[in-house]
Amino acid sequence: RDVPTCSLTDDLRLVRERVRAAGWQECIVVNEQRIVLGRLGRSALSSSDDESVEEAMSDGPRTMRPNVALSDALERVARQQHRTALVTTSDGRLVGVVRPD
Repeated sequence: RDVPTCSLTDDLRLVRERVRAAGWQECIVVNEQRIVLGRLGRSALSSSDDESVEEAMSDGPRTMRPNVALSDALERVARQQHRTALVTTSDGRLVGVVRPD
């Protein structure tokens, strides 16, 4: 539940610093209601490009619902060769992130 989040209007340089300081390699882009809009992955966070959060983010990340069993969620992450999976409500509100570790 402690995954870093940011908004479309946040300064990407500051987001990069905050996310790195927290030890994360991604940041979830959300609106005021915590609806997931996109994801800033490792490449966006390690880049030094001077762009906006909206330009740097990946649109429409895959999500799963909170009622998915943890074992199934971890299996999906491994099968899809992802490092994490977003957990959202049916209306797209961020609940958290599943990480194999």
